[in-house]
Amino acid sequence: MSDKPSIFLNEAPITRESLAELVAKRILEMVTSRALKPGDQLPPERELAEMLNVSRPSVREAIRGLSILGVVRSRQGGGAFISELDGDALLGPIRFFLELEDMNIRELYDARSLIEGDVARRAASHMSDPQLDALETMLAGQGATISDPQAFRLADLKFHEAIWIGCGNAFLKRIGESLNALGLEFRRRASENPKVLEQSLKDHRKLYEALRARDSAAAAEAAEAHMQNVYRSTVAQGISGRNA
Repeated sequence: MSDKPSIFLNEAPITRESLAELVAKRILEMVTSRALKPGDQLPPERELAEMLNVSRPSVREAIRGLSILGVVRSRQGGGAFISELDGDALLGPIRFFLELEDMNIRELYDARSLIEGDVARRAASHMSDPQLDALETMLAGQGATISDPQAFRLADLKFHEAIWIGCGNAFLKRIGESLNALGLEFRRRASENPKVLEQSLKDHRKLYEALRARDSAAAAEAAEAHMQNVYRSTVAQGISGRNA
């Protein structure tokens, strides 16, 4: 075992072998306590096993599990590192869960309706005139992408992102981003249908008009109606097409 100083040397050893969950939990505790920070490299597998008094297979399994969660990133020939822990990286297991539970699509869009409605309500009073001008420009550009689903999706993201930022609440912005990313897992087929895209564009225009009028109630209603339209079109186009 290396004689270099290590935060792992101060940790009580795990007395039971082959318990990968305990190894993973120990590493997660170090991450949440900031003892391990993004970019930090974990000790080599053999050394970490000795430090925690477990078998190397336990360490290997724990790191594999943390990699799936997005907490650890492995580099070929370069060891394992704590990831930047960004929202997209940590959405992997949630996406997997939603793929297994089709009934949760309804719950996902119920959640999106609540969040997007509140975001729009706040944005109506928080967005500056220059921000609304930029939103109007985005909306005009999106109208030219109806025949290009990929370009439309990018324009759609920018439109919603401007409103998330405009609501003035960083936590609501992050939640909105995460729920939107999850929604895309199911919306691949629907987002290829020109009629669906036309409806989304109409929804966006109605939402923009409410925001420009500084009408919080109308903005919230427009955002919630948009989410319900998105949900209905997603289901109508077939859940099995989410990975198409």
